[in-house]
Amino acid sequence: MDQNQGPSHAASQDRSRMLARKEEMDKFQLQTSGNLFIKEFMELLARWQPAENIRKQYMEKVLHTVFFFGRLNQRQMRPNEFLDSKTFQRLQEKYPRSFQEYDTHLPSLTPYSILLQFGNEVAGCSTQEEMESFLHGFNSAVEIARRTRAPKLRPTEFTFRAAVVAYSFYREPRKPKNEAGFPLFYGASVSCKGRMEKKIMISILCLRTWHQAVAFAVYHGQDNLAIVFPDGVQCRAFCYSSNGDFIEKPPCVNCKMMYHVDFQPYEGDSRENVPWPYGNCAENESLSKLLQGEPGLQEKVVSTDTSVINNPPQNTYQTIEQEFENNIKPNLRNQLIRLLQHKNFPHNLQFFEP
Repeated sequence: MDQNQGPSHAASQDRSRMLARKEEMDKFQLQTSGNLFIKEFMELLARWQPAENIRKQYMEKVLHTVFFFGRLNQRQMRPNEFLDSKTFQRLQEKYPRSFQEYDTHLPSLTPYSILLQFGNEVAGCSTQEEMESFLHGFNSAVEIARRTRAPKLRPTEFTFRAAVVAYSFYREPRKPKNEAGFPLFYGASVSCKGRMEKKIMISILCLRTWHQAVAFAVYHGQDNLAIVFPDGVQCRAFCYSSNGDFIEKPPCVNCKMMYHVDFQPYEGDSRENVPWPYGNCAENESLSKLLQGEPGLQEKVVSTDTSVINNPPQNTYQTIEQEFENNIKPNLRNQLIRLLQHKNFPHNLQFFEP
């Protein structure tokens, strides 16, 4: 009997067919998700009517990051695969840089984080109720469009919707508890599909977008080296229910290891394993925005590093900054270059700037 017709050959053919089916399904999910997100974001812009320069900035970012994830996909996708020919031609004429630089420049945010930014900067959501209403409206619009235009895509397969959203705030201990006016800083979980894609995006965020103290915590997550926030900082996370409502969610084991902060709700400590990498959770973006947006707060942050006990102490914010510049930043850069090499992406690390 021909050895090529033996059991091992048949098993290999089965594995190849299964892999091909999975790749085809992944491509369908990403392609459909990208199309829906772009179309609904265009509807969002039409509804809010921001100034033309603001509209251009947001649309360029959304298009570029969706196309970028198409480029990273196992079966690479070009921009025209996300859009019908008429929409493709119109958007390419209005926003040519997104179509030219998706495979040479890196994004700084995922699509859902761009949506959060829009909710804060353009829609003016300043309270929890306003932001939840804004996000619920967008999610519902996407779901209605999915049922109409892509019924084969299940709700859980929509690639660019963040599973969890979190907000953080800082209320100085001296201020009365009933005093209003402290801003809320929102973040989303890393909304993209694929373990390699998540690792690439988290490396980009640590290197380019997130506050240095958050990048420090993510980088040292496996070392159990945390950053400690001062009293008055609180962080809350919410996940989506099946009907689209927001339900409070306690922090995962990774977040509790990386951040010593007042998490609400907090339901005790459990050391269950979680399948996502350090940096995936919404708390990272939320706490990063808090540190970037509250003047003077970062200087009150320390680390739990007690490896060297001397004078001056080794866990101050200044040492976190030094550690980022001298060690974390170059290592993250090298790590990102290695990850991008797996996707045959240029490794000179240019970033897309609308």
